[in-house]
Amino acid sequence: MSSNTSIADEINNLNLSMQLLYQITSIIFIVIGAVGHTLSIYVFTRPEFLLNPCARYFLASAISGSIVVYTIVPIRMLQFGYNINLLIYSTSACQVLSYFLVCARLLPSWFIALASIDRFLASSPSTNLRAWSNIHIATRVILITVLFICLINIHYPLNQTIVLLPKISCTFSSGTYQAFFSLWNLTIWSWIPTILMLISGLLTIRHIHQSKKRITPQNNSQQNQKKLDRHLIRMLIIQCFIFGFTTTVCSVIQLYVSITNSLIVKSDLTKAKEQYAMNAANLIAIVGPCTSFYLFTLSSQLFRRQLLNAFCGQRSTQNLTNANIVNNPRDDRHVNKN
Repeated sequence: MSSNTSIADEINNLNLSMQLLYQITSIIFIVIGAVGHTLSIYVFTRPEFLLNPCARYFLASAISGSIVVYTIVPIRMLQFGYNINLLIYSTSACQVLSYFLVCARLLPSWFIALASIDRFLASSPSTNLRAWSNIHIATRVILITVLFICLINIHYPLNQTIVLLPKISCTFSSGTYQAFFSLWNLTIWSWIPTILMLISGLLTIRHIHQSKKRITPQNNSQQNQKKLDRHLIRMLIIQCFIFGFTTTVCSVIQLYVSITNSLIVKSDLTKAKEQYAMNAANLIAIVGPCTSFYLFTLSSQLFRRQLLNAFCGQRSTQNLTNANIVNNPRDDRHVNKN
């Protein structure tokens, strides 16, 4: 009896610990994510970045990351931090909301992968490949990627349902689909974007080394473009590492739990520990979409300068306007009476 009581207490302590973890970290993610993505969008719409295709992918990643911050994080905070589950009010809510959450969290890592591919194309010695790195293609690819992610996950809401035991929840309709989706998630969310980032990154570095061997005179515009490319590549490297690591950790834990569920019988304590690990891994996976602005700021002097220039320029404009008003308070009365 005492053993059962101690197990129940341990399970209860795990649940309380998870609630506290989500309550604290979710608020932190919302604050730093909202501030960071707002500033990222502001910087990437500056003239220095606006017409660069790689920066356009970064802008798309910032916008999709802000969707994660404003939707996924609050929904998960209510669900795991305060036991308010918005997905269980109806089967339609379960299917539609879960489908939206799955699609939204995939987009930031895919946009970073596309940015890596764009840097590979832009650094290529081939004129034909470099032609694919332009702002018009980037805009079309972003729209196609959103549609692609939505279409390939259309099976997900069809296999979501509301179960009543052991606790009412919106979950997988069968254990077989849970195992399939864990492997699917690992492939689509973690492996494919990470592999694309790695391969295109290595090829980009190779192209850069090859270009250093070719001594060609460059004007100021070309030198500025190469400097911008170097900063974008540096920003990409750290983004690729963070997204690849965090999504892989989350997907591997989910895959392990889903496979072992069908192979062995687990105790309630083991299930509680595995649920704790999956919830913690989901928090880790949010780190990339919520902190991209701070990674950009740390990895690129150009990004920091553009951020400072944006605020300093705005302040200078406001000061100039105020000075004109003070010096010429009655300019509207200087009208030619002749």
